[in-house]
Amino acid sequence: MIEKKQLTVRLPKSVIEYIQEKAKKEKKALNDVMTDITEEYMKWHESEQLLQDIFVIRERVKNEYGVHPDSTEEIRDLRDGDR
Repeated sequence: MIEKKQLTVRLPKSVIEYIQEKAKKEKKALNDVMTDITEEYMKWHESEQLLQDIFVIRERVKNEYGVHPDSTEEIRDLRDGDR
């Protein structure tokens, strides 16, 4: 079982109303909705960091090896048997 800790937070009334409505529609406890929302945010944040890492790597490769030519036409020629 996952270890859990209790946390008390103060949220704007509109946020609480949103979470309550979401819980009601999804037939979930408020705690479950908050956990879902938090986990979704964490995944989003991790993916944003990965995209930043990819950008840095792409720039490093570009600076080291230059920009490679577009091979789309070459691939089409090979696919169509023109080569």
